[in-house]
Amino acid sequence: MQKKNYEKTLFRLVAILNKLSNGEKYNSQEFADEFCVTIRTIQNDMKRLNVYYPISKDIDGKFIFEYGFTFKKTILTQDELIILNLALSQFDEVEDIHKVKESIFKKVITQPFYSPYYIKQDDFEDIDMDAPIVQMIENSIKAKELVELKTQELSLHVETYKIAAYDGIWYLFARTIEDKKIKIFRLKKIKKITPLGKYHRTDLEKMDKVLEKTHSPFFQDGTSYEVVIKVDAPVAHYFEAKESLESQKIIKKYKDGSLEISFEVSHDEDIDNMIKSWLPHIEILKPLRYREKVTNELKEYIKRVETK
Repeated sequence: MQKKNYEKTLFRLVAILNKLSNGEKYNSQEFADEFCVTIRTIQNDMKRLNVYYPISKDIDGKFIFEYGFTFKKTILTQDELIILNLALSQFDEVEDIHKVKESIFKKVITQPFYSPYYIKQDDFEDIDMDAPIVQMIENSIKAKELVELKTQELSLHVETYKIAAYDGIWYLFARTIEDKKIKIFRLKKIKKITPLGKYHRTDLEKMDKVLEKTHSPFFQDGTSYEVVIKVDAPVAHYFEAKESLESQKIIKKYKDGSLEISFEVSHDEDIDNMIKSWLPHIEILKPLRYREKVTNELKEYIKRVETK
């Protein structure tokens, strides 16, 4: 890095770290506006800081420290950094002084950290939240503007509501104008977004409530049904401690510790993986159609294994 640019970079990086440590959230554009630099400069800054710090993005594409990480008082304050920089600037004519500054900088921003918390999170699909097409989707959501959405297979006019993640994969939650159905589109498969200059009046808070009831990208608007299961006593406490799905309701507790639980789903895939992951400790009580479907799948699996 050229010496004349080093001080500005140093202050910017430390300022970014302090803002994240204080719980402030910025995306690349907002950081660029804050420090009067280009988005590319901020992207380079974040790549450099990611070498030392657990920096990620939240669901809105804003930079955050991973849960449990904070500086608190482990780095220099802005005033301390200014004094240090002024002192070092007196030696600008000294040979290789920029190397000394680089060494000090690394020590300032690489404080050892140990968090008492460990949270295992799903790996999220790599999506460039600053890509033009994602920015256009964000803008259409904020402005309530209708857009033409194109994938390799289709072209639709939609109301965009939310960018959401299911099992680490990013999707667009939207309603199609053609059939007025809410659908979920894989973000990476969207090839083009074109603003239409028309606007909708849909209550986005109501759409958030609809989104809360979705359990998978297989969500089907206007279709819902109840699935009831019986959970054996040895694993019942897992369901009591945590709702496996948003719509989970414990409807009966048996004397032996087992539970009867209901779920409201819109597609078999909403609950399929959860049911199968707890076999043989779960019995599907209804609907009968779904009970028979899972039973036949298990019979087919056993038949395939036994014939090998």
